[in-house]
Amino acid sequence: MTAAAPTPTISRSLLLLFALPGILQSFMHAPAGAILQGIYAKESGIALIALGTAVLVVRVFDVFSDLLIGYLSDYTARRGISRKLWMAAGTILTVLALWFLFRPPAQVTAGYYGFWFLMANIGWSLVEIPYRSWSLEFSPEPVQRTRIVTWIAVASLIGGLLFYAVAPAGKALGLLETAELNMQLLGLVAIVIVLLLPALNFIALWRVPDTRIPGEQKPASEIPKESFALLWKSVIGNKPLIRLIACFSITNFMSGMSQGVSLLYLTNYLLLSSSVNVVFALVIPISMLGIPFWGWWMTKYSRQRVWAVSLVLGGMFYASMGLLQPNPSIALLATLFGSMAFCILSTVVAVPVIMGDIIDYGREKFGVERAGLYMSLQGQVVKGMAAISAGAGLILLGWVGFDATQSGEALTPQAVSALKWVVAWFPALGLTVTGALLWLFPISGSPQKLSAPYSAEA
Repeated sequence: MTAAAPTPTISRSLLLLFALPGILQSFMHAPAGAILQGIYAKESGIALIALGTAVLVVRVFDVFSDLLIGYLSDYTARRGISRKLWMAAGTILTVLALWFLFRPPAQVTAGYYGFWFLMANIGWSLVEIPYRSWSLEFSPEPVQRTRIVTWIAVASLIGGLLFYAVAPAGKALGLLETAELNMQLLGLVAIVIVLLLPALNFIALWRVPDTRIPGEQKPASEIPKESFALLWKSVIGNKPLIRLIACFSITNFMSGMSQGVSLLYLTNYLLLSSSVNVVFALVIPISMLGIPFWGWWMTKYSRQRVWAVSLVLGGMFYASMGLLQPNPSIALLATLFGSMAFCILSTVVAVPVIMGDIIDYGREKFGVERAGLYMSLQGQVVKGMAAISAGAGLILLGWVGFDATQSGEALTPQAVSALKWVVAWFPALGLTVTGALLWLFPISGSPQKLSAPYSAEA
């Protein structure tokens, strides 16, 4: 593959418009991913088994719906139909679904929760899969792609922070009785979404063009006839894609396993129950700097190797966590946690930009557009690893006899050792291995295009 011809630098104002949908995406996912089930369980009276079954059914359906949306958005894009139409439809469905999901009736059932949670997930996918594909198709120039991805990542972080600001702001303004995470808060969040989501999404759809490379759409006669064989070959035969997913899975699994039990490490072993919120508050500003920092380096040097270095550094900070003793300095703990997050956030920039190279590779090698399908596959890896890793950490601790009701000196040496392995040393090992694989095996070897071995194969 030859290097793409340089395109004009994308202005900051255009990047800002492009990033607007990312703010509300993260804002919406914060309650759905972290607290929604807990609030429904506490305030609706739905049995936990019924609630858990509804979540499981939605997650299983989500796998198939995501892949179908990715495939169909590619199919229409190949025929000149803008991905913006998918985003517009998804915006409407998302607003409707979240209004009912976040403002349920007094007598709510598991079926009600499951249906509107499913509709919300479909709405999110209708927006996010075409949006991520559009962000990588917008410019063929890797440096510009990196800038787009960096702006979207920062916007997403801002959205997550804004969600947690709603409760104290709502209480201060007299809109909420308390600053607790409860159903009343979700009701206020629903109003914010209805007012802002259509505005931010449709401003981006209106003001940002489809692409910076007009006129590159293939004539219908030159598009290969779709078949299952072509579909299979363009996914399984895309070696850079498979290699990236393998590396990405190791990183996500190891770090996700640690995140799932980190609260137990902080409270039961380090004895910092009253200081956990302080630690996390200090971590946020440190870690947020990681996205623009790594994004800048990836415009100057090989994205793959910058990512590799960041993961190895992150592994070192993870390993340092396992050396801490009870009652450590809050400043030291926040520095270690913040430094870990600072390094790991390189993934937020590296993976989408490298995916852009892989999409280009697949288009050139197989003659067919698969951006949406590739992005949906990558998204399923994220969701799958998050679900598996969180449970794996808890299962491992339970297997060695860790008791979450005990803390301090009551913990057995075996329990402490297992906790340190799950929280610190397994992630350190996984990140170091992934970094070595990224350094040695080509996925995307330069800021310009795919590395030589894949170029020759193409």
